[in-house]
Amino acid sequence: MSRIVINLSKIEYNAHVLKMLFDSKNIAIIPVIKSIAGDEHIIKRLMKVGFNYFAESRLENIPQQFTKDCQFLLLRSPLKRQYEDLIKKSYVSIQTEMVTIRQLNHIATEMSNQHQVILMVDWKDQREGVLPYHIVEYINKIKRMNNIKLLGLAFNFMCFKSKAPTLNDIDEINQFVHHVQYETGVSFEVISGGNSSMLPLLKQYDLGCINELRIGETLFRGVDTTNNENIPELFQNAILLEAEIIEIKPRYTKTKESYLQAIVDVGYIDTVIEKIKPLNHRIEIMGASSDHLMIDLKEEINYKVGDCIPFSLEYEALSQLMYHQRMEKYYSEEQAISQRINNLKQSKYINNI
Repeated sequence: MSRIVINLSKIEYNAHVLKMLFDSKNIAIIPVIKSIAGDEHIIKRLMKVGFNYFAESRLENIPQQFTKDCQFLLLRSPLKRQYEDLIKKSYVSIQTEMVTIRQLNHIATEMSNQHQVILMVDWKDQREGVLPYHIVEYINKIKRMNNIKLLGLAFNFMCFKSKAPTLNDIDEINQFVHHVQYETGVSFEVISGGNSSMLPLLKQYDLGCINELRIGETLFRGVDTTNNENIPELFQNAILLEAEIIEIKPRYTKTKESYLQAIVDVGYIDTVIEKIKPLNHRIEIMGASSDHLMIDLKEEINYKVGDCIPFSLEYEALSQLMYHQRMEKYYSEEQAISQRINNLKQSKYINNI
């Protein structure tokens, strides 16, 4: 039976390494947990590292039992029917529409509460955000609201468009922020400068007024998201798919060459097949249907029915699997990694990853 294998030790280690790097740069790291579908075991492990502020895109993924001990940033604009729930569950939300902000102010007033917002600026990615030339207007309107507090601005890269942030982007963001603060008289507490794609720039340059980054994919996959290459100091494959072989038979290719085919119990219903890869590089995915995945076993003749084949996961495949309610999750620990974590805790410095 196919299952998701979650190595909590690897996730904890990656979290420690990243936190130490960010601390050395005096920049806050906000773990983005939207890809793990509110998994309580993972959230608890991140809390163990010292995190108590998380970014999530769906209100339903925020576990109620954590709202007393943790704060949550809602990344995606809520649905109209969720406004009241947002104010109850979320410490702060990223917003882009004035009509939504007005409604949140009205509801927060009725609840005798205050809600904090960060304005997302559409900075070249073109997925969502307030257009830069409207930001001052938005801020001046928010200043007149009694129950909305503006914390700052946020920026996005590589969410819709594949262009990575550059040093020029950092310079322009800093100039833009200083200009907006001058025009509005508002001093921002938070400048959330981007996601995992900003990590290569963080390692090499001073980010200026940017004091927060939202990190998800690098935390859970251990990769540089600008090129999908492994980061040697982090663990990859903290979350894997294991699929069980249900059939092994000789088959023929279109050119009538014979090969040994295995079928495992996973398909397009379960995940994004194009974004998974066998850890055994000597075997190859041939294709898939809704609930079958066909594999060319090549020279690997020792596989038998009932064996499990592990697969690495790119971000899209990982996310879809974590939202699969009928997929078993298996949580593992590794004592050797736990010892490495203890060694990290005792060290005061960390080289840039």
